[in-house]
Amino acid sequence: FTGPKDAKKITLIAMIPPIGKMDKQLNDLPACEHLGLSTNNIGTIGNLKDLRNLKTLSLSRNVIKAIKNLDPLADTLEQLWLSYNLIEKLDGLSKLRKLRILYIANNKIADFAEFAKLKENSNLEELVTIGNPCYQGIDAQTARHNIIRAIPSLKMLDGERIELSEREEAEEKKE
Repeated sequence: FTGPKDAKKITLIAMIPPIGKMDKQLNDLPACEHLGLSTNNIGTIGNLKDLRNLKTLSLSRNVIKAIKNLDPLADTLEQLWLSYNLIEKLDGLSKLRKLRILYIANNKIADFAEFAKLKENSNLEELVTIGNPCYQGIDAQTARHNIIRAIPSLKMLDGERIELSEREEAEEKKE
């Protein structure tokens, strides 16, 4: 290790004062595989174009309203942690070909139709969605079935394995 340019894992969590934006200095971390910026005050995702090795991006507990500017990570990003933000729509993820894990719990997603946008992420295996407004006024099993139907590649939802029998049951209960 000769400095930040060689670092594979960078963790800047709960900084005092909190980080307010993802600035251009992030591009000085070309070897970074895991970038942790959770529990800050970041409102917009950006300045990731030179992080060509990034596999895990942790942005939970910020004030992010929209998922965007992730296209430069299309061929590398495997895990995206965005729980406890202000996200309403699941746009901006379709080009992330290697995305396997998405944590999007406790955001502002009010419509189950948003999860259908993740169908294009054919490698997506694990998803955490609990705590979004779409869960209000609906029983947990119906909510789970809605998401399982929308994303055929899922193997884990909200921390629970999806069994074949559950997938078949979800398909039978199409609305």
